[in-house]
Amino acid sequence: MIEEAAVVTRIGTDGRTWIKSLQSSACSGCMQQPSCGTATLAKVLPKREFAVDSDIALQAGDRVVVAIDDGHLLLTSLVLYLAPLLFMLSGVGLAQAWLPSPDNTEYLPEIALISLLSGFALIHRCQNLLLLHLCFKPQIVKKLPAA
Repeated sequence: MIEEAAVVTRIGTDGRTWIKSLQSSACSGCMQQPSCGTATLAKVLPKREFAVDSDIALQAGDRVVVAIDDGHLLLTSLVLYLAPLLFMLSGVGLAQAWLPSPDNTEYLPEIALISLLSGFALIHRCQNLLLLHLCFKPQIVKKLPAA
């Protein structure tokens, strides 16, 4: 599990807890950044607030520990990097199959670029659904004591 400190910003009317990551500004200068789970999670978590489910009774302003399973993080990486490439390869394959023979080699680079960018655009549009709901679900592990 990769863990990160966060702060509860509000409790929604539906019972969901809204949190915001407490990214440490020291992460950028730390020598352990490549092997540190906190720095990795700080890069993955959005800089905006987002909702998570919690069984712990919390209030706005509480500091909590949020965790993400390592396997789900790997699945997210596969979705983010593999999906646009699959879009590009399928776009090029369809263009080769459907375009007439002399024209298909002339326009393949443009078709590859357009289908790759379409894959990125689709991931960008669906990132909230894909990342926060299907690929990994951040969960609140514990409440930190008041400082």
